[in-house]
Amino acid sequence: MPGYVLAADAFGLILAVVGFTMAFRQTFVRRLLGRPDRPAARLDGAEDGDPLTYVLRIAGVMIMVFGVVLGGMFTLFQLA
Repeated sequence: MPGYVLAADAFGLILAVVGFTMAFRQTFVRRLLGRPDRPAARLDGAEDGDPLTYVLRIAGVMIMVFGVVLGGMFTLFQLA
């Protein structure tokens, strides 16, 4: 397998891990960004919606899927 395919797979894996971390390990990412932890839930059960939470979820999933698709496409086109 040529080196550029392995490099693209490695880059895709890195993107997938970064995206997963952004989407599902938000406390760690918030510490890296220097932001406080997610605000505590309200007693009445309503969610105010912390904007950073939604940004990290959406951007994280998009980056994760892009990494998986990038690595998968390079590998599949090379094997075809």
